[in-house]
Amino acid sequence: MTLILSIFLLYAICLKLFPPKKPNYLYGYQLGSAKKSLEHWTVANKYASSYLIVLYVFMITLSLVFDNGELNARVPILIFFFSGLGLIYFLVEKKLKNVEKN
Repeated sequence: MTLILSIFLLYAICLKLFPPKKPNYLYGYQLGSAKKSLEHWTVANKYASSYLIVLYVFMITLSLVFDNGELNARVPILIFFFSGLGLIYFLVEKKLKNVEKN
C-alpha cells in the first residue's frame, strides 16, 4: 500500500510543480466546477495539489506505522484515504465558489 501511495504522492508533486495551463481531460483536477473558466481551473489545481500532498504524506505515515505485518490496518487506512479525498473535494469546491463570488 505504501508503494501505491508513494506513486500518488509523486503525481501530486508533479501536479504542484507542473500545473496544467488550460483545462483538459488528461491531467489535473477534473471534478466539480473546475472547468468553468481558466481562473477556476488554476485555483482548483493549485489547491487540490496542495491538499493531495498533505493527504498522501499523512496516509504514507499511517501506512508505515500501522501496516507492519502484526496489525492489519488496511481497511481503516482506506477509510481515512477516501474520507480525505471527499474532504479535498469539498474544500476545493468551496474555494471555487469563493472565486465565483469575486
